[in-house]
Amino acid sequence: MNDPAEPRVDWRAVPTFGVPPRVGHATVRPSAYAVLIDAGGRVAVVHTPRGTFLPGGGIDPGETPQAAIVREVLEECGLRASVGQWIAHAVEFVDSEEESTYFEKHSTFAGARSHGAAVAPLEPDHELAWFAPDVAIARLSPLSHRWAIGIFVASTQPAGDVGD
Repeated sequence: MNDPAEPRVDWRAVPTFGVPPRVGHATVRPSAYAVLIDAGGRVAVVHTPRGTFLPGGGIDPGETPQAAIVREVLEECGLRASVGQWIAHAVEFVDSEEESTYFEKHSTFAGARSHGAAVAPLEPDHELAWFAPDVAIARLSPLSHRWAIGIFVASTQPAGDVGD
């Protein structure tokens, strides 16, 4: 993950969502998520048994955020994606009952677009849906994902440029 081409992020200086644990510490988990927009301006979201999220997840060791997004979009949505220039960062504190761990998610969000025919997603409990940005914001579980769509929509970058 420490690719010299990747800029260093001061995680103390990015927006923070949630509350740190009262006792002990949170496990830092690098994560990456796509703000994946279709030709009609709709945003991709993924419904899972744990909630509704932007496509994405944990970054594997040695993987860049962009590579993680491409991998996760394929696994969760069955879509091939390319990542654009728009990037934002946020921290979100999450208590994972499933993993019995409190996480400090260092999340990279990037604008993306899909291309080519869809294939069957590798994660059968993930259901892809497309919504207008305001509807997606209302349905997403994590606050940082809602924030990311909001600032993406408010950005001055033309929507047709997200995957270039």
